[in-house]
Amino acid sequence: MKEHYLAVIKFPVFVALALIAISAVFFGFALVGYQRLGFSPVGKVVYLIIFLLIIALVGTWILILTSTHIKLKCKSLSIYMKWMLFHIYFYFAKWLNAIFFKGKAGLMESFLHFNNEIVLTAHQDDKHEKILILLPHCLQGSNCKIRITADIINCEECGSCDIAVIKGMADKYQVHAAVATGGSLARKLITDEKPDVIIAVACHRDLVDGVRDAWQFPVYAVLNEHPKGPCFETTVSISTIEFAIKKFI
Repeated sequence: MKEHYLAVIKFPVFVALALIAISAVFFGFALVGYQRLGFSPVGKVVYLIIFLLIIALVGTWILILTSTHIKLKCKSLSIYMKWMLFHIYFYFAKWLNAIFFKGKAGLMESFLHFNNEIVLTAHQDDKHEKILILLPHCLQGSNCKIRITADIINCEECGSCDIAVIKGMADKYQVHAAVATGGSLARKLITDEKPDVIIAVACHRDLVDGVRDAWQFPVYAVLNEHPKGPCFETTVSISTIEFAIKKFI
């Protein structure tokens, strides 16, 4: 339980620490500069602009934290916050994580948890018809000769991997499940279908890249498991996928 909690809060804590560090550096420079030479007219303008940028960064981050629990109705504000989350705050946490020489997996998992909380809150009580379950090819058994990348309906449901269960779940809830062999095919599927919500299954790195690449779409991330090593006959929590489907239909 403790490890799960730490995995969830790591990303927001690192972003908050990065903002505190940026603010401390700014006020430190400003104080030293004022004590030595005072503020010239140009210096005042520069310090004022930087100060306003820091206020905007802190204010936006507070709004993003709020969006994990409160549904925001302003669409343009939501788009702005998502852009900031994926293009600015993500790098703040990534750089701070690198400074502390921490492993990437924990931060990426926390980032995905954080994104999922925002997606669930933003879409609570909404009913969606176009839900896309995006699956990695490594979920399929290595000895399987069936081409499920063309269409998951081709699965013969032998039961040797999770694909058959997901196929049945997709049929039960009338959602589309597709297998992507890489980022290019995943992007094509998303572009062609323009789903209301995506439930994406993959490893840490592919999920983070995919969620950030498709930031304009709501993506609920589900990590796969690697009982036989990376990218080989992986598995996934079926209950987690079903939980996500029920939240969005």
